[in-house]
Amino acid sequence: MSVKIGKAKYGGDFKKRNYWKLKDGSSGPYRILPPLGDLADKGRWSVYYNIHYGYFNSKEKMRTFQSPLVKNNKTKMIEVPDAALERIQNLTAQLDAAKAAGNEKLASKILELVGGKKSRFNLDSHHYMNVIDAQGNIGILKIRHRAKQALDAAIKILKEKNIDPLSVEDGRFFVFHRSGTGRDTTFSVSVLTETLNVEGVGEVQRPVVHRLTDDLINRLGDEAAELDKLFKRPTAEEVARIVKEGPKAVDEILDAGNDSSADDAAASQDIDEEDLLNSSAPQTSTPTATVQVPVGSKVTVDQGVATVHAPTQALSPAIATPVTIVPTTVSAPVAQAPATSTAKALEDMSTDEFMAMLGNG
Repeated sequence: MSVKIGKAKYGGDFKKRNYWKLKDGSSGPYRILPPLGDLADKGRWSVYYNIHYGYFNSKEKMRTFQSPLVKNNKTKMIEVPDAALERIQNLTAQLDAAKAAGNEKLASKILELVGGKKSRFNLDSHHYMNVIDAQGNIGILKIRHRAKQALDAAIKILKEKNIDPLSVEDGRFFVFHRSGTGRDTTFSVSVLTETLNVEGVGEVQRPVVHRLTDDLINRLGDEAAELDKLFKRPTAEEVARIVKEGPKAVDEILDAGNDSSADDAAASQDIDEEDLLNSSAPQTSTPTATVQVPVGSKVTVDQGVATVHAPTQALSPAIATPVTIVPTTVSAPVAQAPATSTAKALEDMSTDEFMAMLGNG
């Protein structure tokens, strides 16, 4: 009888994974590992994720999750919705409206939720891959799509020379170069080389070749990741619950069955301008901006622009916000603010109270 025997793991044996992200200038070098685990037979060495940030469990620990959004690329219609994305889009519309109205205090408060480097909610899109750095540390590198395109181009050049840079025996280290800001951010990728002095020739550059030794291969089970299992993917209905119920639903949906030793490194939110510009999902139709307004407000429409006029006894601060909308559609529903918010200034409101006032609680 053949029996597969494994090595026992104990509580103190857990090793926290390394997570790396590209910074301005040069990052790396990183040696990308070949396909591992269930992805080995498929030849997949990277996985692309759209990940939501901003949701906490009852112990106040952030829990990330995959967006359930499914969009038909032919019809441009949403087949599976994403309530967390809808929350981001609604808050973003309200942020734009507050800015347009010159309501800096309201805009600043909404910016704590969306649209800034330190904002709470974000939909983050990256390619994830297992790598080894120059010091021999194993971890996960996440890169933007444009950086992945630059990496694919560098790999293609090597493949044309019959070099497999992700192979066990003939691996290569890659250095990532990032420059510019915002939409002008650019990426390039080069192969790490070493300088040799050749008699009669002088200095020459030779690519650094990396072989996966038995020792490194033995470490992969503990230190590398199963890339297709990094983040949970709740259903659209479960995401709607998470948005509506908060920590209670996070406990039941995202923490259910989790190993207590699971690391939270993937939940660390390191957002920069490039992230923000690439984080929002495309619209499927001409959007209609919706602003939640206090009871008793009056809405007037002139040439497709709606103006919300706050009543005399309005919430503080009063909101009179011009909102560009679809000419044939006026969408400015009245929001019933929570009783506690009527007596509080914006700066005194908790995050939950403020989101409830905006209609995003």
